[in-house]
Amino acid sequence: MEIEIRILKKEDDRDSFSCGDISLDYFFQRFAGQNQFKHYIGTTYIATDNKNILGFVTVSAGSLIKEDLPQKQRKKLPHYPLPILRISRLGVDEKYKSTGVGKQLLKSMFKLALQQKEMFGCIGIAVDAKDSAVDFYNKLGFIELDIDKGMTKHYPKQSFMFLSIGMLVGLIEKYDAK
Repeated sequence: MEIEIRILKKEDDRDSFSCGDISLDYFFQRFAGQNQFKHYIGTTYIATDNKNILGFVTVSAGSLIKEDLPQKQRKKLPHYPLPILRISRLGVDEKYKSTGVGKQLLKSMFKLALQQKEMFGCIGIAVDAKDSAVDFYNKLGFIELDIDKGMTKHYPKQSFMFLSIGMLVGLIEKYDAK
């Protein structure tokens, strides 16, 4: 199956997408376009076979401060906000789970982080991982950071996880080898 990863377009039909997580489905169907085309607070990329939306990932620029990182990663970093690429949501349609769609979306975001690094700086990728996804991100090398920001009573607490830009190159090579 040939998969294309591209930016969401206004005319893309999101109504039939279902990843099995009601909150992710609702976000993708109702707010992904609004956030991208009206508010400019995030960009959504989709995996498509040119007929169906197989999965999506929403990203935005973000920042961390030196003290948010583990001690060994703080060395020689300045004391002002450090640029990151933030993955806020990722979902794969139930019909396409376990087909590599999620990994292809992530690989594209890893490459996007490397482009961000070259264009205006990026020390790594952060993700707000649901409890069910923490092990998946741990296996990729993401580490949990003890950051509790932006939580509201309307959203369950998620684990804030980080992967340094140096680790991304190895992951991209690993994905390309498969």
